[in-house]
Amino acid sequence: MSLNQEKDLPDMAIRAQLWAREETALSEVQTRWGRLLYGLAYRITGSPEDAEECVNDAILDLWQTPPADPDMPILAYISTLVRRRAVDRIRFNRAACRGGGQPTCALDELDECLASPASESDVDASAIRDALQAFLDGLDGCNRKIFLLRYYSAFSNADIAFRCGLGERAVEMRLCRMRKRLRRVLNEYGIYI
Repeated sequence: MSLNQEKDLPDMAIRAQLWAREETALSEVQTRWGRLLYGLAYRITGSPEDAEECVNDAILDLWQTPPADPDMPILAYISTLVRRRAVDRIRFNRAACRGGGQPTCALDELDECLASPASESDVDASAIRDALQAFLDGLDGCNRKIFLLRYYSAFSNADIAFRCGLGERAVEMRLCRMRKRLRRVLNEYGIYI
C-alpha cells in the first residue's frame, strides 16, 4: 500500500461512515479536526461562541450532506463548510438591526476585487474558479502563501509577517499589490465589479 493510500484510508473510512449514517463519523471528525476547524472559525469571527457554533453547524452540514466527490478530502470539505458558516455569521452579526459589529478586515479588503451580490448571478462559477486558479498559479510561493493565509485562513497581517519572516508593512504592501492583480485577472476573465 502506498503512502497516499494510507493517508486516504481514514478519509475513506469516515466517508463510508457518513454515507452509512453512522454517528461515529461525527465524533471522529471532531476528534481529528475539531481544534483546527475551531481555529479557522475563530480567526474569521473573532468570537469563541460564534466559532464553536460555526463548527457545530458545519459538522451538522457534513452529516446532512456528505461530500459526493470521492476525491474530495474530508478536511477540505469540512473546512469550506466552516468558512461559509463563519462568513454567514459575520454577515448576520453585521446586520443593521443587530447593531452592526466589528468588521472583518480580510473580507472587507477583498470587496474591491469581487463582484457585487447583484451581479454574482450573471457570473459563471467556473469562470470565477478559473480566474482564481490563474491568479494563484501566477503568484510565487511566498506571495501565494501570504494570500492564502490572509484570505482563506483569515490570519492577521502580524501573524502572516511572523510566519513568513517579513515585516508587517511588507505583508500589507504585498497584499495590496495582489488585490490589484486579482482585480486585473478577474477583468481578463470577463468578471467585472
